[in-house]
Amino acid sequence: RKVMLVATARRYTMEQIEAARKKLRSLPVKEARKTRGEVAEFLVNDIKKAMRQGYTLRDIRDLLADVGVSVPLARLEGLFEKAPKPELVTDGEGSGKDTDLPGDAGEMGKQESPDEE
Repeated sequence: RKVMLVATARRYTMEQIEAARKKLRSLPVKEARKTRGEVAEFLVNDIKKAMRQGYTLRDIRDLLADVGVSVPLARLEGLFEKAPKPELVTDGEGSGKDTDLPGDAGEMGKQESPDEE
């Protein structure tokens, strides 16, 4: 003899659903921590702005370390590996422009407008 078991759908009361909703809505925001690479990517526009203002990647690494954020110089350099390093362009080598940063092509005259968001 074979007994066939039929699965029955589990049913919940509106009270249970409301309790679940209340629990979910009262959850505090979890602290989202970022890796070194994520920090560098998250701050890339601010790093570009600092570089336009004359700061080197070493300066930026040190400034980040001052606030407890340790991002290796190699990680910062990796953000710009597909473009000439701005500190090399500014010392007279390269295209003759002040700086060429990724994503800034043709926008050199727009430096006055802040990149803050």
